[in-house]
Order: sequence, then C-alpha cells, then structure tokens
Amino acid sequence: MDERPLNHAARRRIWIVTHFEPIPTEENARPMRAGLLAKVLADRGHEVTWWTPDFDHYNKRHRYHRDTTLKVSDGLSVRLLKSLGYRRHVGLRRMLHHELLARRWTRMTTREPRPDLVVSGWPTPEFSDAVVRYGLKKRVPTVIDIRDLWPDLWLEVLPPRLRPLGRLALSHHYRVARRTLRNATAIAGVTDDYIDWALRLAGRARRPEDRAFAFRYRPPEIDSEDRKKAALLLESHGYEPDDRLQFVFAGAFGRNYGLETVLDAGRVLDDVAPGRIRFVLCGSGDRWSDVERRSRNIDSVLVLPRLGVSELSYLYEGSDLGLAPYADIENFRNNLPNEIDEYLRAGLPIITGVSGLIADLVDREGVGCHFAAGDHESLAGVATSLASDPSRVAALAGRVTAYRNRTDSEDDLARYADHLETMAKCPTTS
Repeated sequence: MDERPLNHAARRRIWIVTHFEPIPTEENARPMRAGLLAKVLADRGHEVTWWTPDFDHYNKRHRYHRDTTLKVSDGLSVRLLKSLGYRRHVGLRRMLHHELLARRWTRMTTREPRPDLVVSGWPTPEFSDAVVRYGLKKRVPTVIDIRDLWPDLWLEVLPPRLRPLGRLALSHHYRVARRTLRNATAIAGVTDDYIDWALRLAGRARRPEDRAFAFRYRPPEIDSEDRKKAALLLESHGYEPDDRLQFVFAGAFGRNYGLETVLDAGRVLDDVAPGRIRFVLCGSGDRWSDVERRSRNIDSVLVLPRLGVSELSYLYEGSDLGLAPYADIENFRNNLPNEIDEYLRAGLPIITGVSGLIADLVDREGVGCHFAAGDHESLAGVATSLASDPSRVAALAGRVTAYRNRTDSEDDLARYADHLETMAKCPTTS
C-alpha cells in the first residue's frame, strides 16, 4: 500500500462515511473500497475516522448493539453507530434503517472536531444527504463516491410495466438524490459512467474534481497454516478440490445477480457433462437461502456462505474461471464490480453475460468469454466448450497473467488518496 508519512502541518482530519463493508477489527475481514482507502490515508499520516453502522449488512447482525469507537491504528478509528437493522435487502425496514442512521450520524457529529474533508459512499442517499448538509453548514468539502446506481437500482428489480409506479413511489428518494449530488463538492466513483449517471441526476456539468478511481484488489498471501484452516472450513461446507473445471462466483445473492441462470445451467450440465464442471457460488443476501436450497439436488452447483479473505483466496486458487452472471441492466453495464478485479488479480479469466464495461474489458484484453444474458443453455454450452478445450482455458489464463502484470503497478487507490489530499486544503482545526 502507498505510504507517505506527513509532517504535522500537512496532517488532515478526514472522515469516511459508509453504509456497509466489513471493518478491519473483524477476524478474516475482506477489505473493500472504504477500508482500503482508510488504511492508505492513515498510513500517510492523516487522522481518519470511518463512520459506519453497528449493524453488519452482510451477516445481518448487530456487532455491539450500541454506539462504539474502535481504535484500529494510531491514525484510524472506526465509529460504529447504533442502528435499527433489517433482514431483507429491499424493503421498508431497510429504508427506515437508512433514515434513522442518517439522523443519528447528524446528532453524533454536532460536537465533533470539524474535519477537513468528508467522503460518503453511495449508497445510501440518506447518509450522503446528511453528509452534504453537514458540509454546507460547516464549510467542509464533501465527496460522494458512487458505487451503485441508487435509487435506479430499486426500479430495476420491478417488471418494466410497474416501473413508472415504482418511480412515483420513490419520488422522495429521487429528490434527495438530486439535491445531494448537486450540492456535493465533488463526485467520485468506480467508473466514469457512474459519475456521468450521477451528474445527469444532479443536473450539472462535470467539474475537474469529479473523477473516477477504479477498484484495485490486492490478494493477500496465505501461508500453509491459513491454507490448512481454509481447507478444513470449506470441507465442512461440502467443498473439496477436484479435477472438474471450476467456475467461482463471490458476491451478493440478490435479484439482479443472475443466479437462477446458473442453477438452470447446472441442471443441464448434470445431463450433458456429468462430473466435468462445477459452479461454486459463495456470498450472502436475500436470495442465499433459496438458491442454496434449490442447488442441493444439482451436482454441478455448490453454494457456500460468505467467506473470509483466507477462505476466499483458497477457493480462488482451486478455481479456473470467475463467473459474472449479472443481469444485463444499467447498474452492471456501467460498472466494474469488485469481483471482476478480484477474479483477474487471482488469475481467473471472466465468463460474463452482461454487456457494457465488463464485456468491453473482456474483449479488449482477451481475458474471458461471453454467454447470452439470462440464457442458461448458452451458459451451459460455453462451460461445456471450455471443459472440452483445456488449451483455450490455458490461453485465457495466460492473457489474464499478462494483463495483471501490466496493470499491477496502477494504483487507483493511491491516486484517489492524492485527490482527496488536494481537496482537503485547509489546515485541521478543532
């Protein structure tokens, strides 16, 4: 990671506000965008406070059931906010959770020393709206980091004929989104397409401060002891390495993730290529229990719970390709989700059914192949073709290695930290 110790005069007080992500004090936590950024900034000598709910989004549990401050390092603290929690990714209770969380953050920050900059992850609109309001009141620059297209994403779970009604029902959320994005000092995001979406919603032109910074995953080194523990844990969930061609998916089990297509493709493979191919799906979300239950009689599909970083690295080591079965919708067409870079950094070619940026990357770099979105016969056919041609799989893996070697020196996270340091211009004041 980029480290740049600063003198006292250059030290900045930076807040990061997110709704989810594992926190670094949790055992075997899988670091994501906010966590990686917080560490880079703290390693550079800044005073970083990461605000996030006490509620664990992925495991659907409360960590402490109260407001809690966790000291991670000399420069990094995690502030957990007491929060309502919810069981379903989409629903009224989750909306209420977001609203109450934003209000609590506003109350908690009233007497806090003024930061030099606040970065807020998007989603959610409510949290980001509270951040921008705070920034306007305190004259603190604010950055909204776009990671999902909320509230559009809520509409995409609806049938097309119901979307006009859905947009009407979400009219309040659209008003909040427009106001927040318009009044933020800058908009960041994982892709330029995401930033363009936010600017269209904000109704303003792009400024020099509005910049995209890709997600760059750095797979950890796991030693023999970690590997042994990972193997035992995965074995307890029914996973053992074998000689089948293995596709892995690690992500959310949501409505727009195309996992039904994978299940149906697995049934086809049980008939046409028994014992030759395996789809391993791991993660969490509203649909996990349903997908796991439906997979039990499909030999070509194995469903695992959300894994820690060591177990996931071990699973990647035993896999041949990364699976990106996302629905072909705007949220994924305009995005390069975390999983894509994780697969590539783990040496795995991508098999995808979505168009847009993922497809462009696959075609431009030759690091994967396509199936028709939502078409299980197409997915089964591509998987069977690859299983019958090991040299093709090896050629794809070779191009992934070449791509990885060429891009490993690109550190978008360091560039993002540079950008934030430039925006946090004023000296820290109490």
